[in-house]
Amino acid sequence: MSLDLRSDFLGPPTAAMVEAMAAAAMAPDGFGPREATAQRRLEAYAAQLLGKEDALFFPTCTAANLAAVLAQTAPGETVVADAESHCLLSEAGGLAAVGGVMVRSLAGEAGMLPLEELAEALAVTPDVQRQPVRLVLLETTHNRSGGLPLPLAHIEQVGELARAAGAGLHIDGARFFNAVLALGLAPATLAAPASTVSLSLNKGLCAPNGALLVGSADIIARALVMRQRLGSGVRPAGALAAAGLVALETMLPQLQRDHDNARALVSALRRLDFAAGPPAGGTNIVLVELGLDPPALRRFLEALAGAGVLAIGFGPGRVRLCLHRGIEEAAIPQIAAAFAAARTALDTLPLEN
Repeated sequence: MSLDLRSDFLGPPTAAMVEAMAAAAMAPDGFGPREATAQRRLEAYAAQLLGKEDALFFPTCTAANLAAVLAQTAPGETVVADAESHCLLSEAGGLAAVGGVMVRSLAGEAGMLPLEELAEALAVTPDVQRQPVRLVLLETTHNRSGGLPLPLAHIEQVGELARAAGAGLHIDGARFFNAVLALGLAPATLAAPASTVSLSLNKGLCAPNGALLVGSADIIARALVMRQRLGSGVRPAGALAAAGLVALETMLPQLQRDHDNARALVSALRRLDFAAGPPAGGTNIVLVELGLDPPALRRFLEALAGAGVLAIGFGPGRVRLCLHRGIEEAAIPQIAAAFAAARTALDTLPLEN
């Protein structure tokens, strides 16, 4: 049986989630878009947890991100984001194709925006030729940098710059609670600088599906309309929402175990002379720099799968591994051994110290 580390949404739900889903499915209630009891409880709990006025349930975090942009911008206005953010690279161009917004990408560092360039972008005076920046996007943890959390100070600085310019700040928080744990902060503290935060309920938290958008009452009211336009309303929502509530209430300890297992895996791979990281400050994502060209990387991934470990290519010569509830600490030696076997299969693979 393969160990599947291609994403942390592959973590299996807990028995408590399955039981909550079954109970909610057997007692469906709620015709309206926010009427189901489990959905109302989930949304209220998430809003309270993040210190915001309201929250709205979505089927996916991609839909929540897009609705957040639609609710805070108008077509033709500008959104600023890190060039390697998930919203720009992995959400099918929805900001432009559906939202009709101009996207200005800045070259960040591990997801942190260059503040001087951001200030310059926000300072542009709109006229008949140029539309204003209405929203800034951040992502924490930052997927492309190996699950690193953005420092609170940086999020606060970005939020202050955005507010001073009359713009909002949206945090793509697909792995928001991984950042909360890594930084040792309360969720409300990390969310405070943002006008909206999206939360994935299945990445790491192991709910079968679902996401949330959290923010002020007026933004969430607009997002409800946008959700309907996107065809992203779920009715009845009780079963999915019930599992999501269990996930929010119970799964933070699991995230810490994932972080611990990721650090153990980094150490195991480094002992085998693989360039694995991040070594410190990371969360549940491990990146392995292999220095391979695309054909060789494909062969390495095939050899890795043949040795019982599934991973994905993640940029030039790089492999990504996501730790989750389905990967126990006892599996770490097996994963490391699979990497060693794949390297043996590709005798041209260079070692890095």
